Amino acid sequence: MMMPFAGVVNAAIWQSSVVVPTTVEYDSNPLLLTSEEKGVTRTIIAPDYNLIGQFDRDQLRLGMGMHLLRSSDRSIVDDREDPNLSLGWQRQTETGGFGLLAQYNESSTLSGTVLDTGVVTTDGTQKMSSLTANWSSTVTERSTLANETRYNHARYDIDTLTGYDEYSNYSSWTYAWSERTDIISGLEARRYEPQDTTTARASNSYVPSIGLKHQFSERFEGAMHAGVNKTTGSGGGRRGEGGMSLFYRGSRAEASLSAERSTVASAEGGFAELDMVRGGWSYLVTETSRLGVDASWQDAKGETPNTLQTYSVWASRELSRAWDMRFSLMYKERQQDGLPDAEATIVGMTLTYRYPDI
Repeated sequence: MMMPFAGVVNAAIWQSSVVVPTTVEYDSNPLLLTSEEKGVTRTIIAPDYNLIGQFDRDQLRLGMGMHLLRSSDRSIVDDREDPNLSLGWQRQTETGGFGLLAQYNESSTLSGTVLDTGVVTTDGTQKMSSLTANWSSTVTERSTLANETRYNHARYDIDTLTGYDEYSNYSSWTYAWSERTDIISGLEARRYEPQDTTTARASNSYVPSIGLKHQFSERFEGAMHAGVNKTTGSGGGRRGEGGMSLFYRGSRAEASLSAERSTVASAEGGFAELDMVRGGWSYLVTETSRLGVDASWQDAKGETPNTLQTYSVWASRELSRAWDMRFSLMYKERQQDGLPDAEATIVGMTLTYRYPDI
C-alpha cells in the first residue's frame, strides 16, 4: 500500500535527540517562608525528545518532554508530573521566512518561569498554552522587516492567582549600519485579559523602542535598546524601559551580563513592572571540566512588591560523549516591605544522558 506523501517523507532529512537529566537536590526553604522554614529533598527526572525534519525549504520541529518530581515531604512540596509539548513549522523564502509555533507547558508556581514575573505564591500548577506566528523579509540590501504575533493562555489551580489571556504583536525594522553594527527599531503592542474580572481588569501596553547590536570582536558582542512603555487600565501610566547585554566567549572563559527594565503579564493581575540584572562567568579548567558562577537580582513592582536575588556556584564534568555530571550550590533571598527576609540554600547534583541523533 502506498501512503500519501510517502515520497516527500522519504526525501526529508530527519534529526532527533534525547536528553535525560536526573537531579537530586536539597532545598532548605522551597516556599521561601519568613519563619518556621522547612526543608525538602527533591528527585527530578526530566526526559526531553526533539525531532527535526527538513523538507527543502520547510522545516518541522516536534518537542516532547516530562518533568517528574518526587518530594521527601509532600506536605511542603507535592510530587509532580509536568508535561511540555511543542510543534513548529518554518518556511524559508528568497527574502526571509515565516512560520508557526504551538507550545503547551505545565510547571510549578515555585519554578523560575513564574518567579521571574515577580509573583509570590505557594506550590501550585501553571498551565501555559501559546501560539506564535512569525514573518521576516529583506526589503533592501541592508534593511529587514520582521513581525511576531503571539497568544498566551495561562491558568492556575491556586485561588490567589488569576489566569489570563495575553495577545501581543511586535514589529521591527533592522538596518545593517556596518558589518559589525545593526540598528533596530520596533513597536510592541500587548493586551491583557484576566480570567476573573472581579480580581483584575483588562489593560493594554504599548512600547516603541530603538536599539543597536554591535560585534566588538569575534569573541565579544553587545546590544542595547531603549523605549517608553504606556500602560492603560488600573495602575497604568508611562515609564521608560530598556536594557543592555554583553557576551564574551574566549577559548576557555565565557562571561555574560544583562540588565533589563520591562513590563510583564502577571498572575497577580495586569502588567507588572520588573527590573532585572543577571550575570554569569565560567571557565574551562580542563577539556572535560568547567567551573562557573551565576548571579541575578530582580525588583518586581506588581501587586506584591518584592526583591529576589540568587547567587550560585557550580562545577560540571563530561564523563563521556553521552554522560556529564554537575554539582551546584545556590543561595536565594527574597525581601518584602514589612516582612523579615526569606532565605534558602539549595545544593544538588545532576547526572545527564544525551543521545544526539537516533
